[in-house]
Formats: sequence, C-alpha cells, structure tokens
Amino acid sequence: MITERRYSEVFWKIYDAAKEKPRAISNRGGTRSGKTYSTLQFLNELIPKADKAGDVTSTVSESLPHLKRGAIRDFEKIIGHSLKDDNNWNASDMTYTYPNGAKLEFFSVDSPDKVLGPARKRLFINEANHISYETYRQLAVRTTGLILIDYNPAAVFWGIEKLEVRDNCKTIVTTYKDNMAFLSAEQIAEIEANKSDERWWKVYGEGQIGTLEGVIYDFESIDALPD
Repeated sequence: MITERRYSEVFWKIYDAAKEKPRAISNRGGTRSGKTYSTLQFLNELIPKADKAGDVTSTVSESLPHLKRGAIRDFEKIIGHSLKDDNNWNASDMTYTYPNGAKLEFFSVDSPDKVLGPARKRLFINEANHISYETYRQLAVRTTGLILIDYNPAAVFWGIEKLEVRDNCKTIVTTYKDNMAFLSAEQIAEIEANKSDERWWKVYGEGQIGTLEGVIYDFESIDALPD
C-alpha cells in the first residue's frame, strides 16, 4: 500500500480505478488537475512492482516538443533528477529501464513507424484529444494490458464517443481541487478568477465536457426577421 503524502487525489482515483482491472482508464480533467503527473507517478510505482524484464509501457503524445515540455519534464520531477544524468535513460530511444528490466518509453505519434511498431504491455496517451482515433486504434490493438488516456474535455472526441462508452473503461473526472495541495494560492486564485466565463469554467474549472468556441451557437427566438 502506498501512503506517502506526495500523491494527490488524482493519483488515488487512478489507483482505485486500476484495482478494478479495466481495459482502459479515461481521465477527463480540468486545468492544473495534475492528470499527466499523477498518471506517470502511478506508472512509476506500478512498473517496478508488477512488470518483468522486457515488459514495455509506452507514453505517447502528439509531437516530440509536446512530449518534452510535458510528460518527460513531469517524469524528471517524479524521479527527482535530470534524465541526462541517469544511466537508466537511453536518450536515443527515449526509454527508461527500471532495475527489474522493464521499460517506460516515450514517443510521439508523428512517427508512423512507432505507431505501427511492436506490441507493448501498457499504454498511456497524453492529451488524447489531440490524436486521431485511427492512431489510437493502431496503438490499442498492439497493447496487451491497461490503456490510460487523459484530456481536457473542450469538445466531444473519440475518447468520449468510442472508449468511455465501453463497459471495460473506467472514467474518472478530476479538477484542480483534486490537486490543491500542490498548487500555490496564486494559481488557485487565477483559476477561480475565471468562474464568470461559463464555457471556460465548465471545461477547465469543473472538468466537464464543453464545446469548441464557434462550433455551437446560442440563438434567441424572434417573431420575425428585421427589415
């Protein structure tokens, strides 16, 4: 059992969902909920305990710059040092090898050979709403175990329409309130200053499904068209 204080409520939501052994966990979250960080914390705890030599977990993002600014930077914070100083890190393959021989790899889906590559045990798609359904499908059929995705629900996409409707998918909703212990008072105030913006607050404050600006219009009924 993990009891350290350094885990947010988001981590525990993922942890509890995984105990039910679903095929997929979909993390629908608002801004600063710590979705990506908590998922990588979960994987960093799970891989050394549950895997064996040769098992591979893939962390996937839309592009290499996005991956470096997001998931890889978060992973460095989790392990507590720069990857370039870690002998377990292969910079060419962007793969971290744990003492048990299991691997956590990072790659972007703008590399087709990676999408159509070999099978893996586990898959994490970061900001899945930026990736096409066909890309997800090619990755999923090559994944033998758990699939995790996270996203900001700015609009309906394949994760909502095709994955969360499955009986073997656990959907969790996370917000900044699940991560408040790790946010500054200034960050919290900045988020809550947007409560008056109904559409923004629905998505980024409450983690609820929204609509893209300009796609859905609100009309008023009138008796006749003006001259």
